[in-house]
Amino acid sequence: LYKPKDIVSGDFYWFHHREGKSIIAVVDCTGHGVPGAFMSMIGHNLLNQVVIENGITKPSDILEELNNRVRSALKQHSVEGESNDGMDVSQCTIDLQTNTLEYAGAYRPLYIINSGNLTKIEGNRVPIGGFQNGSGRKYINHKHSIVKGDCFYMFSDGYADQFGGENTATGKAGGKKYRVKNLQKLLISIHDRTFIEQKTALDQAITE
Repeated sequence: LYKPKDIVSGDFYWFHHREGKSIIAVVDCTGHGVPGAFMSMIGHNLLNQVVIENGITKPSDILEELNNRVRSALKQHSVEGESNDGMDVSQCTIDLQTNTLEYAGAYRPLYIINSGNLTKIEGNRVPIGGFQNGSGRKYINHKHSIVKGDCFYMFSDGYADQFGGENTATGKAGGKKYRVKNLQKLLISIHDRTFIEQKTALDQAITE
């Protein structure tokens, strides 16, 4: 579900399939509008380089290489005058031959839902790029054996942080965020539907 606020966006999703593996990323860049879209272009191009050109498929390795290349592209090598732009990423690789999923995250989690039970896998609490004190960052690689009925969810913070509803203090619309807990409840309630039906339900909920 992709609903950018403006024509251009600081959030994007990315997908590539190679050698029996599906590599998927959901990326939330700093900034909105044109600045955010500029970061999205950098992130999209660097993912192409890291995965398609260099053949890296392990999520933690992808994030570490992405971090190094963002810092290089934005010349984030010195404290003085350093750009602090970067991105939060949820990165997965699904091996369709071994039925395993690998995940690494930079501030963005992965949800796994099966039979109404939600498991949250946290990423590292450090972004890609930005000011860094010391040598290159390392990201934890999580591995999950896929079983029938598993549904995996990756997302930026845009859905849970959407303002709407009614402000109980003023009675006017737009008073509160949707919030992560409501997103979790919604995903649990729809996870056993087809993904087309889930997309429709998610679209309707955010519109309301």
